[in-house]
Amino acid sequence: MKLPRILRVILNIYALALALILVWPVLQMVLTSFSADVQFPPRYYTLYAFREVLWSSFFKTLGFSLRLALWTSLLLLGICLPAAYAMERRYFAGRSLMQVLIFVPTIFPSVTYVSAIGVYVFIFFTELRGTFPIIVVATAMGAIPLVVRSIQASIATTDPVYEEAALMMGASPLHAFFKITLPMIAPGLLTAAMIAFTAASTAFTAPYILGSREQTVSMFVYEDMGKVGFTSWIAVEVLAMQAVVLGVVQTLYFVFRKQFRGLFV
Repeated sequence: MKLPRILRVILNIYALALALILVWPVLQMVLTSFSADVQFPPRYYTLYAFREVLWSSFFKTLGFSLRLALWTSLLLLGICLPAAYAMERRYFAGRSLMQVLIFVPTIFPSVTYVSAIGVYVFIFFTELRGTFPIIVVATAMGAIPLVVRSIQASIATTDPVYEEAALMMGASPLHAFFKITLPMIAPGLLTAAMIAFTAASTAFTAPYILGSREQTVSMFVYEDMGKVGFTSWIAVEVLAMQAVVLGVVQTLYFVFRKQFRGLFV
């Protein structure tokens, strides 16, 4: 259906305005990081802010965040792949209820949900409070709905007839899944891993509330902002964090670009 010219123009302007709104905070952060004052437009441009960042401490916390993101992503894939497959390919009592309950982490505010986890840990696992495994589990809980839905959508677009044919020819269910279904849903699985990694690498709420024994990079930036307010070197820290995280995600994309080609081309 061909839209009227005036409607196409309005839609294009709307899309451009929406893109500008989404990109503007990043552009403002870039301008602030290269200026001596926090205002728009900047009056003076300088690299002074880059010298003020405590890079050794920053990269230490960034390393911890990337390690947290890696383990959280692996945990999420291990948890969400069976759940997504069961909800999409299997019919069982309580299937509809399970599809609703999977969104519980998004129904409640993240602070409330993580606080509930913290209370549970404090009552039953006091000695584990703030340890790395607990932080990984708590961080993963909030991303479960997105990861499950991403994998489930990929499974929904694959024809089950290939898996059924393998089963009819004598393959075991596990063999059919790993040899037939898993390669077919690889793009969705990798997309889910990228979503999980991005969310976990910038995690703040779960590590902060559960008293992580090591600082994440988001906690480091928050602590600096609490000391000096929003300054140009805070903008530098945020940009460095975003650049590293996006760099890792883009690296994953190029490494697995053959699998992603069907999604983005």
